[in-house]
Amino acid sequence: MAATMSLRSPTPTFAPLATTFIVGRHAVKVSRSAQGRWSATVDGGAPTASFSTQAEAWEAGVREADRLDRAAPGARPATS
Repeated sequence: MAATMSLRSPTPTFAPLATTFIVGRHAVKVSRSAQGRWSATVDGGAPTASFSTQAEAWEAGVREADRLDRAAPGARPATS
């Protein structure tokens, strides 16, 4: 019996390369920057760090969006 080979590409099993979330008044984009590395940008700015998981990149983006909202003129102080 002769072996057969498939020339079809394997189905990718990785997450999308970029996802955008709305956080407050900002757009947080989480992207795969390299194999196994993720980055986050806020409002199209430059990524500031690289993370080992998508969740870590998302969390950093949300923290930065929150910081920007708090620093904005006319922003209400956070209540505890």
